[in-house]
Amino acid sequence: MKRFWIFTSFVLIFALAVWMFSTRIDSQAQASNSTPQLLEATNTSSHLSTSDLKGKYVLVNFWDSHNAVSRIAAGEYDRYYRTHRNNNLRLLSVNTDDNRRLFDEIVRRDGLDTLTQFHIADVKARGISPGYHPESGYSSYLLNPSGKIIAVNPTVQAVNKIVSTN
Repeated sequence: MKRFWIFTSFVLIFALAVWMFSTRIDSQAQASNSTPQLLEATNTSSHLSTSDLKGKYVLVNFWDSHNAVSRIAAGEYDRYYRTHRNNNLRLLSVNTDDNRRLFDEIVRRDGLDTLTQFHIADVKARGISPGYHPESGYSSYLLNPSGKIIAVNPTVQAVNKIVSTN
């Protein structure tokens, strides 16, 4: 009888774990299929949201001065965007540093285009929509003209291929 209850408990715990995991995957899939919005993203001259760029491909890149990989990606995307100006593509590079002056200094030192660089102060308070999965770390997203995420962390070659074929 003791084995029966242990086995039954194990099956119930396993079923509960599977149900919780599938619910999490479903909610992530729904978030991916929605059109994510940026909140309170500002640069030196403007405030912008991805909804303002509907009808164009938008490369959204999140970076931080303390994350070397994301900072390097910000530079690569910036160079690509400058050399391959395309009316069908916009770059929205979003910095999440706590210090706005640090962000401004890095943009200046790295020679990044100030029109494509934005800063979100206090990410947790103002936030990034769940569609971008900010809890997963720094990532880049390519949004299609209808605002759906079609690529995560795309290389500049992949961006070029997608944007130039459409």
